[in-house]
Amino acid sequence: MSISSRPIRINTVKNEQGVVLIIVLILLLVTSIVSSMSIRGASSSEQISNQTRLRSLAQQAAEGALRFCEGQVQLNALDGTKGFLPQAAPVGAPLTYTWESMSNWDAIDAGVNAFVGTGNLKPVEFKALSDDGKNMIYFKRQPECMAQYLAVADTKVFVTTARGFGPEVGAKDGNPPKGTEVWLQSIVTMK
Repeated sequence: MSISSRPIRINTVKNEQGVVLIIVLILLLVTSIVSSMSIRGASSSEQISNQTRLRSLAQQAAEGALRFCEGQVQLNALDGTKGFLPQAAPVGAPLTYTWESMSNWDAIDAGVNAFVGTGNLKPVEFKALSDDGKNMIYFKRQPECMAQYLAVADTKVFVTTARGFGPEVGAKDGNPPKGTEVWLQSIVTMK
């Protein structure tokens, strides 16, 4: 029996480069950058959708308040003791509109915690019944409107202004509202 011996070769690489490790780390970095950008994009889209929703709710509230005030204007046209009171500017005086002064909208008497503004400001409550039969209020700050009656010759002109708020706007506290706010205006003329 003969024993043959073969030499065993061991491959040794003295200068290992680690190229695979570097490539994997670069791919991992690219993947994490792409992931964070897609998360940021999704977050931005969600914020835009929420702002659109808030603006739509404020728009609907302002439209409801405007329709309410236009109804009050028609009540006044039929019976001067109901609805809005005339607020005509004195003859020769420059015309100023009551809606232009923010104090007519936001002023509150801190002593009695009650609204102090023009008598023509009408808060409009939007309520619904919840499942348990209780009144449910949609907005912390209810929409409001005012109308100004101007007599121009034989024509009655009513400038009706409304503003609605998003559900994130707090209750009236004497300060300007912080959040979504929509203003609408209409002019009603009658002979």
